[in-house]
Amino acid sequence: MREKQKAMIGMVLFYLPFHIFLSPTYWDDAKYAQVLEQYQYDLIRYTARRYSIWSSRITIELLLPFLTTFPTYIWKILNLLMLILLYYDLTWLTENVFGLRDKKQYRMTAILLCAFPFSIMAQTGWIATTTNYLWVLALGGYAITRMLKAAWLGQRLRGLEVLCAALAVIYSASFESMAAILFLIGAWLFVFCTKEKKGYPAVLWVCQILTMLFLVYILCCPGNRVRPIQDAETWMPEFFSLSFLDKLRMGILSSYMHFVSLPSPIFFILNVLLFFVYRGESAWRRLLAALPVLTDVMWTGYFMLNYLMGWRTFTYQTPVPLPETWGERMEQGLLLLTVVVWFCVLFYTLFYKVKAQAKAAAVVLLLSCLPEIAVGLTPTVIASILRTMIYLYMALILLVAVLMEKQEEILTRGSVRFCQLCMAAGVLMNACQIARHIMLYG
Repeated sequence: MREKQKAMIGMVLFYLPFHIFLSPTYWDDAKYAQVLEQYQYDLIRYTARRYSIWSSRITIELLLPFLTTFPTYIWKILNLLMLILLYYDLTWLTENVFGLRDKKQYRMTAILLCAFPFSIMAQTGWIATTTNYLWVLALGGYAITRMLKAAWLGQRLRGLEVLCAALAVIYSASFESMAAILFLIGAWLFVFCTKEKKGYPAVLWVCQILTMLFLVYILCCPGNRVRPIQDAETWMPEFFSLSFLDKLRMGILSSYMHFVSLPSPIFFILNVLLFFVYRGESAWRRLLAALPVLTDVMWTGYFMLNYLMGWRTFTYQTPVPLPETWGERMEQGLLLLTVVVWFCVLFYTLFYKVKAQAKAAAVVLLLSCLPEIAVGLTPTVIASILRTMIYLYMALILLVAVLMEKQEEILTRGSVRFCQLCMAAGVLMNACQIARHIMLYG
């Protein structure tokens, strides 16, 4: 059996027991389970109502009432299939964009997916959260890989692949952030084909036209203007007092604080690698490369102390929308400085060490930040940032794979083993978090 399939099966075997025992019957899942009866199975009236007062995610909104009323094993099987699709999306990118085809990459990608904190995919209920985030990312990733395969690599697609890509867009472009990502990638591929004097593949036309239709639908949706007002009353009454820069600050800090308020193994592994790959370099480069992992450990220690001393009540700690005290301003200022330093060190390392694949890695990272920025501009940033982090986590997994492979000759056996130990700890932590969530909620 090929190494890729073995790694995929291992990932499925890890997630299978949790899917057997979890119960998607609470919070938003319970609400959607009542929708069909509330609207007397009139899907047109239901869709029109949701569009006018709440959401433009028409495809997802139509699927949710059925998934929450069908036997739960249907969603469980589909969710495992989406995890498999997400794994193949990532391995396709590592193979074809970053040129990584070593069998170790397949195992590492599967292990890192098992270390991804999967319990954040139950934040509003297992079905409601996964269909809006995991499924959107997996299907959107499939559409992106098909467009890249046809337009960038110049490979011919079968008719079935074009059809599946179109269906993937119909589902994933219903979500605002993914629609924007698909549009940007499609637009770039049109420019690329024009510069290279290539033809425009059918899949590119189909996906881009569908994406643009969804973008128009999203922009015209009255519910997208009504919902922030209702959300602000529930989640952040200060929202309309915030400037654009304040909202941007909330998105950036909420994302970074997620990584450090509880230890994030994937984030930590990337930061450790940024230090390890400078072995034998000058002292100032080693010192610069140590900053991400040092600040990661320091902030985690700081927030753990906050939590243990009872100064903060949330496990995943979030920033104050309008800092008033000197201490709050100092804390957020230092956090923003840390984020700036982290990006500077990461981009410097990519262009100094990875070189050929640096641009692609930088683009993946920046695109994964778009959903975090978008949610930061809404009053649900504190409530929604956890599940939105799946985009950044997938980008971090790709960056870890790139650094591990491209700097293999620099990494010592001890540093590789340390990273492997961190991956194992991440898998164990993920298992404990999922088990805890199942015991508490279902």
